[in-house]
Amino acid sequence: MFDSTPLTVEEHVDHCRALAYAIIELDDPQAKELLNFILWERLNQLNGTLQTEGADDE
Repeated sequence: MFDSTPLTVEEHVDHCRALAYAIIELDDPQAKELLNFILWERLNQLNGTLQTEGADDE
């Protein structure tokens, strides 16, 4: 299922935590590399969301 609704900050944080946990627990280097890339993308999205919300507060 695909939901195009933008994620909340809390949802971004939950995704990052889940990805970090999976990276630590996995033994497969290829899977770790893929999850690291996804985590990097999520962290960029989280940063963008926080910057947007910070600009709205000012």
